Amino acid sequence: MDNRTINILKTASIALTAVCLAIFVYALIVGDNLALPWQVDTNFKTRPLLLEYFQLNGETSGLYVDQIISWQKYFTEDIRYLGWPETIVFAIFFLALITVSTLVTYLDRFSYFIVSGVIVFVLIQLRLEELGIATDYLTYGVIGGYAIVSYLFHTFYPHVRFWFRLGANLLLYGSIIGVILYATDLSYPHLVTISFGIMGPVILATIFIVFIAGDNIYSLFKLTTQGSSNGKQSLRHFLIIGAIYVGIATLIFLQRTGYTSFSIYTINPYILLILSMTSGYFCIDKKLHGLTEREESRLVKNWLYPIGCSLVLILIAFAKLTVNDSITNALEWVIIISHMTFGLTFFFYAVVNFTPPLLENLDVWPVFFKGLRAPILVARFMAFVMFLGGIFYLNNRPYYQVKAGQYSMLAALGDKVDNPILSEQYYKQSVFYDFYNFKANFSLAREAKRADEINDIPLKLNNILKASTNPKARVAYSNYFADRDLLYRELTTLMNSPEIEESKEVENNLGLAHYRYENYDSAYVYFVDDRQANSVISEGNLAALNYDLAARINFDTTVNYAHTDDLNVMINRQALANAQGGIIPYNLALNKDTILNRPSLFYLYNAALNQTDKDKGVILTAIDYYLASPKNDSFKNFLLMAKAIGHYNQEEVNQAFRSLETAIASSQVSAGFPYFVKAVWAFDQGQAALTLESLDQASKSGYYEPQVKPFIDGLKQVRDYKEQADISPLFNAFEEKKNTLDSTTYVQQMAAIADLNAFDVKTTLKSLAELRAFEYDAAEVYRLLRSAITINKNSTELLSEYIYQCARSGYGSFGKSALEDLKKMVDPENYNKVKTTFESIQEERIQDLIRK
Repeated sequence: MDNRTINILKTASIALTAVCLAIFVYALIVGDNLALPWQVDTNFKTRPLLLEYFQLNGETSGLYVDQIISWQKYFTEDIRYLGWPETIVFAIFFLALITVSTLVTYLDRFSYFIVSGVIVFVLIQLRLEELGIATDYLTYGVIGGYAIVSYLFHTFYPHVRFWFRLGANLLLYGSIIGVILYATDLSYPHLVTISFGIMGPVILATIFIVFIAGDNIYSLFKLTTQGSSNGKQSLRHFLIIGAIYVGIATLIFLQRTGYTSFSIYTINPYILLILSMTSGYFCIDKKLHGLTEREESRLVKNWLYPIGCSLVLILIAFAKLTVNDSITNALEWVIIISHMTFGLTFFFYAVVNFTPPLLENLDVWPVFFKGLRAPILVARFMAFVMFLGGIFYLNNRPYYQVKAGQYSMLAALGDKVDNPILSEQYYKQSVFYDFYNFKANFSLAREAKRADEINDIPLKLNNILKASTNPKARVAYSNYFADRDLLYRELTTLMNSPEIEESKEVENNLGLAHYRYENYDSAYVYFVDDRQANSVISEGNLAALNYDLAARINFDTTVNYAHTDDLNVMINRQALANAQGGIIPYNLALNKDTILNRPSLFYLYNAALNQTDKDKGVILTAIDYYLASPKNDSFKNFLLMAKAIGHYNQEEVNQAFRSLETAIASSQVSAGFPYFVKAVWAFDQGQAALTLESLDQASKSGYYEPQVKPFIDGLKQVRDYKEQADISPLFNAFEEKKNTLDSTTYVQQMAAIADLNAFDVKTTLKSLAELRAFEYDAAEVYRLLRSAITINKNSTELLSEYIYQCARSGYGSFGKSALEDLKKMVDPENYNKVKTTFESIQEERIQDLIRK
């Protein structure tokens, strides 16, 4: 075989191994969060906030509105069916079959029959009969095809070039894959095949793991003995390091079996596996010396070995990503038992056989696998017997776990094809094989419908927790009690759980359980502790707790928040700022799609409630932006009230009342609260009549909230009514700057003042007079007056000025209609005076038009 062929295979297989290693590392980092992601349940609660506007009989009074507080809790939903990890396992498994079937033709007769027996066993485990195609003969046909192709090249054409052998096996297995994919009526035939036949990839992976399990000891032996000038020192180093390695493997085994509670968190089976893969690659030439020809050895090292690594890595990654804990545990047991037994055997093999030459300071590591003093085959056989002994010692647990994982895969596939009855039966079968497995118990708990099944949910979740510290099972277990308001059970389920040490989700929910149980100090401790683990959710809950504590006691709520851009944190911080008179700059970009989600709505609403910040420009612009989109019609009334309160807090009274009227018109069903707000603001502006009128309208709209009665009772006791509208300081301030401002700026400011507060009639009229003095557009003056009388309907002065402006603008019919309204409001003398002036202005305007 030429070097070019070897290099092509080497490059392709190493690239594949690198990809599988990347997926393996990704699976270790992500875990089961793709198939079973954490979900967050956001619960928005209302908290009353008093907007203080005036003193009513010596006591602070105003309007109680509900601002929003956000609480967040972790939960999980059903396990999702991914599919693509199984598809990758399917592909790499068949790639491994092609590789082994090609290389077996190079082996001697004895090795050929041994490996062929393994392949036939693996093909039987595929259970191709489940595809429903030639039920009794498909598996026999596949086995026959393998036998013909392999035996043909092994016996009759042993000198055929490599590419012909590879092509024949590609054709054979390609035909099998074609039959699986296209000769059946099943929806997902490749997933059905790998689900029924998962035992096949597991068998190949197990053989590979056993093959490399002793290579770490060889590497340690080589590392400690090569190039040393002191044989006794080399022996001492090997004894110490080798004993530590064997001790770690044994400790992991004892920990898993429950014989010791001592745990090494930084060492897990996958570290042993990766070390073995690395050691195995660099020592494979020594291991195969004398067993194969040089060409065969190069193929094994540069093609078969990387494919074996890829299969093992991708199988573990698949089990992790798909929440198939049974297969994960089975593979981990294989890794642990094989590394412990082969490690022990090879360690003592090295000590017994190489102590004398080491003491003689000989270079002995090159002959480790040659078995000069004792056949290495005997050591391997002894290690394999010990490996089987470990399997039997565990009552065949790895085998049963693989079977449980297989049934879990079939159940998940049943869910995917919408066959819940079949899925339930497979999950129950999975529990039969592996009583404590997560996937089956969790899925059965999620799928519980009948009363007896629902009552069994705690038992199923508790079974999971007996086998592992799984935070998702712990959260599901506590949420079961929380949903039924069993607060004590919820709290105790989380309090003593080992998961709180590692899981920020469990710790957050524990803080919430303490809060619900009114253990506020404990809740605070857990939220702060979890927040230090960079949990955004717990920081939001900490902000919510700060608000509640500040409402109950004199609590120092100073917290340096790390996630000030998180919406839930922003909602709660804004609510606290509203209650304490603080200012937090509004900081939320507008959604380009104009859709307003609930968290953004509540943050916008809370920000509009703040009384301390008098500049609501950005907030009001955002409200108008979302109001303009019909996508937010369901939030329209909510937004209009926020807009009205924002304008009022910014002292734009006219705009606030206009927004109230729009809110009333938009929903007569919920008009009661806007009418009551209007009554409170009318009292604040010195409008007694409008206050009573608005209260009457609120009552007719069915608004009887608790805050109504104290307000009405307070009104009845008012003796000295001092509230009034007054924007004269603002007018006077601009009057003083009149000589320093250019006329355009001055007129714009006067127009803004004229439309600021129609209840301050005197200042409104003065600002309009200033505008006329600057020959401001008559139509705009008319609009301002029209707006003013819409807001302040009881002002005869504004109505009279509006009538005069109608005459000046040529709106005589509007002026006459307004005169009719004025006639009902003033005595005849004042009415005649206004009418005469109106007619005089009209006549003068007509004469001016004639002269032009």
